[in-house]
Amino acid sequence: MNFLNDKILNYSIEKSSSPSEVCNELEEFTIENHPLHRMLCGKLEASLLGFLINLSGARNILELGTFTGYSALAMAEALPEDGQVITIDKNKKISTISNQFWNKSEHGKKIHQLFGDGLEVLSSLNKKFDLIFIDADKRNYQAYFDKCLDLLAEGGFIVVDNVLWSGRVVPDFIEEVEADKSTKYLVEFNDYISEREDLIKTLLPIRDGIYLIKKDEK
Repeated sequence: MNFLNDKILNYSIEKSSSPSEVCNELEEFTIENHPLHRMLCGKLEASLLGFLINLSGARNILELGTFTGYSALAMAEALPEDGQVITIDKNKKISTISNQFWNKSEHGKKIHQLFGDGLEVLSSLNKKFDLIFIDADKRNYQAYFDKCLDLLAEGGFIVVDNVLWSGRVVPDFIEEVEADKSTKYLVEFNDYISEREDLIKTLLPIRDGIYLIKKDEK
């Protein structure tokens, strides 16, 4: 769900730096061929991620939730030549799509894919990351976040996707909507983040909601 009028959204996209043509092809392929294509982060969010990477000087990125590889490629494009995106997903089959398009891009070599349970893979990592992008199963958002916080480099930050969940997390925003477990998990996660005084955070109503979070290092 987008929280902007489509005309305003498209105008914003047109006036922003955009991912490459390969990214566009991957987006179109996913929309045409995958029933869960709404899981794509989309052009405006990809542009924001690229801006944050350039602004922060990030070189090492961790992503939870690869899906068809669109966001991983968009972030890799914003990295310097010595940068790297490590992306984690439990679905090996879908990697046939991501690899098809990563191999078409000169930036695909910056992406390293890991498979397995997200929490187990996180526990096996022994490096620090400048940016961590969480876009995986909502049930484990808080557990992912807690583990990722320990993996942040000094000055690093976390971006969490889908935190508005089509507005379902907002009381009385949507009438007569069926309750679902993901909404419950996201409400709990958003409350958990907002109540932590050791964090600096901003929730943006872009795409399906993006939470920007970093440690308060003062």
